[in-house]
Amino acid sequence: MGASEEQRLVRETMLAAGGYWRPLAAVARLLEELGELSELMFSGAETGADGPQSLGAELADLWIITTALADQFLAEVEEPGHGPESAVDLGTLLAAAGPVARVVNHYDGPKVPRPGEPMPTLQGSIAGFHMALAAFAASHRIDLAAAVREKLEHIHARGDIERFGREGFDPSTAPVLSEPRAEGLPGRLWGAPAPASGPTTVAARAALAREPLRMFAKAAAAERIEGFVIAGPPLSAAAGRASWLRALIAELDPGGSPSGFELAGAPLRARGIVTAAGVLALVEPR
Repeated sequence: MGASEEQRLVRETMLAAGGYWRPLAAVARLLEELGELSELMFSGAETGADGPQSLGAELADLWIITTALADQFLAEVEEPGHGPESAVDLGTLLAAAGPVARVVNHYDGPKVPRPGEPMPTLQGSIAGFHMALAAFAASHRIDLAAAVREKLEHIHARGDIERFGREGFDPSTAPVLSEPRAEGLPGRLWGAPAPASGPTTVAARAALAREPLRMFAKAAAAERIEGFVIAGPPLSAAAGRASWLRALIAELDPGGSPSGFELAGAPLRARGIVTAAGVLALVEPR
């Protein structure tokens, strides 16, 4: 399918702002914007002279937030505004937002699905929300694609774009992913935080990687994220690289090994990839 032009603009905006929000924070922003949309609709302001522009701006915010969330999990979304024109009310829109929050609360929060309970994918949940959003926009004669582009231009023109960025670390834009691509690495990757300069212990690298790696473990199979990269030290000898990888996995799962270990209840495996800078640990779903 390929990313739409609007999705590429969202990506550029988030990277210019300093990175994506933490997924749970994105869901909080989604709730905030749904609340603002409700205020606008119930006040009757959408019928005033500035009503269509205000309504378009609120719908654009909802599309941008959910598209940034999809992009963070390496999912592609269709361009805004495609979908059937039908009578979609706020209740329908809220119902469509529920699965997005549900799956994010599993990936980035404490939600544990009940045994046998199907968990939606984030990509599918956002696609469903975008379909409802497109229908809602069409029913109110809003050009959603134009509203999204106008809102992104407004964000860049304000001069305070950094307030849209994330504080902290985002695995989809990890510094290790910007290094030259090593042979043997798949295309759809997340990465661990970069350690501080100077010698770093195996335990310290594992501690840095653990939280985003747990989210990867929960999301990888469903969202088709192929691997998670952890940068290692420069090690020339094969025996040294193998020993480092075993020690790293032992820190993450004391009962595991590179051929098989678990995080967040998900089965994983790891292999070493040699690069010009040193060794990488590539963690993959098993």
